[in-house]
Amino acid sequence: MFPISVHVFRVLSVVTQIVFVLGLQLSNARADSWPAAKKVGIASPSGLFVVRIIPGATPDGAARANPATAIFYRLGADANYVRSHEVALLNPVAPVFVAVSDTGELVALDNWFMTGFGKVVVVYRPDGQVLRSYDLAQIYGKDELEKFSSSVSSIQWRCPFPPVLNNDGISLPFHDTLGNAVAVNLKTGVLTREKRAKPGC
Repeated sequence: MFPISVHVFRVLSVVTQIVFVLGLQLSNARADSWPAAKKVGIASPSGLFVVRIIPGATPDGAARANPATAIFYRLGADANYVRSHEVALLNPVAPVFVAVSDTGELVALDNWFMTGFGKVVVVYRPDGQVLRSYDLAQIYGKDELEKFSSSVSSIQWRCPFPPVLNNDGISLPFHDTLGNAVAVNLKTGVLTREKRAKPGC
């Protein structure tokens, strides 16, 4: 149970996610170093679901036996949150970004410690099954992949601004560093991209 209103939790969730992502980007920009992955909570647009991400690594970075997990809490009729179900994520440590819809679909972007590697976009059904997953080679051609800048640990393919679900609550748009507008549909798992008039971030 959470002794705060849905609206307040939603605002705190968005602020937490912005600080979380921007702090990560600034850390990587300076020295390609990563802070330890921490437990975070994210709410769906109306606050019907709250998802808590549990990293698959200890605070000192050591790997756990299991990958990251997402624990879902659903708002009940008594205005309290009740634990609904738990989902094993494809991220060995943690996703860099997650969003959840009001119908329980979850989308996870990138892998902690190594953005651009592995499954960079994963959409999960409400029951926790993987609907669609993508690595960079499934989204971009060979010539495009060679245009991304990289660091010791990561490929810089996404712009550093945290994405926000569209008003429809089922589409997650974001920009890549090649000047494309990318969108992921949480209902179908379909990923689309369209060239923007202004290149870069």
